[in-house]
Amino acid sequence: MKRSAGVTTAAIVLLSGSVLAFLLTAFVLITITWRSTAAPRSDFPRQMLILAVLFYAFFLCVEAFGILTGIGLLRLKNWARITTIVFAVCIILESLQWLLGALIFRLIPLPSEPNIPPHFYLVIRAVLAGIGLLLLSIGVWWLVLFTRRGVRAQFQSAPSSIPVEFAEPMLPPPAPRVGRVPVVVLVVAILLLAATPGLFIVLFMHLPAFLLGKIFYGGAGKVVYVALGVIELTLGIGLLRLKRWSLPATIAFYVFQLLNTLPMFFPSARDAYLAAVFRAMPLPMPPGLFPFPPHAFDYIFDLGGVFGLLFCVALIVLLLRSRPAFEQAARERASAFSS
Repeated sequence: MKRSAGVTTAAIVLLSGSVLAFLLTAFVLITITWRSTAAPRSDFPRQMLILAVLFYAFFLCVEAFGILTGIGLLRLKNWARITTIVFAVCIILESLQWLLGALIFRLIPLPSEPNIPPHFYLVIRAVLAGIGLLLLSIGVWWLVLFTRRGVRAQFQSAPSSIPVEFAEPMLPPPAPRVGRVPVVVLVVAILLLAATPGLFIVLFMHLPAFLLGKIFYGGAGKVVYVALGVIELTLGIGLLRLKRWSLPATIAFYVFQLLNTLPMFFPSARDAYLAAVFRAMPLPMPPGLFPFPPHAFDYIFDLGGVFGLLFCVALIVLLLRSRPAFEQAARERASAFSS
């Protein structure tokens, strides 16, 4: 089937954006590596260097995969369509973070400095909101475009030119196959699998773990991070394979995340965890570099906590609506086993 103009435009946008982001990320990675080797060790902690290198290297891999996905869209590869849907969801989540930043700049009273130009913070809010709205429009556009029936048909494999009456005797009997993974389940699975490396990265940062209002240091904190990483990896694989146990297990995991987020709304637990993080990984920050007053962290954590709660609730609702796919997969496995 011929590629539509919408698919071509989306592929060009994905390709150009991925190439530009790849070049910028590579430049930033080279710059921080060079500056860290030239700066004294006391001014640039080794932990921060490792975290920055791993962070930007991960995004380089994602952006390189975005380039391959754009090429796959031009070639009408179905895996590229599914990957673009996942990218669309991630872009929508990223846009909400930019819009959240604009909201924080609007709600938090910022100090007025004599050397700051007039309407400086207004410009910052406008830039944050503009980037957020742009990313949101792209994410929604891709999500709607690549889930339409007509667009899905463009990515289906072309039918064989051999007549059916001649092709059927030559083909082996089809093997039993589990039903197709719904897009919602696929997105949740990829989010779980993508979050797993981040949990293992913090092992090298010696960061304390926060679990239901209690802070775990040292080896206990590493055990918590390893356990969470193994759980997310197991749930992601189970969702991709439509294992029946993975649906209630994933819902229970996000309910646990809801309960784990609630203590962060209490200043005592929040301040204790922030103090533990800054003790484990001191951040070099010259005075006056951070424009927010000290109480601004309360707004940031509260808004971020509300966003996290709503995100978990949305995932739970979407997973509950995908239950028929898991039941169908269980029936197909049972029939294949009985036959």
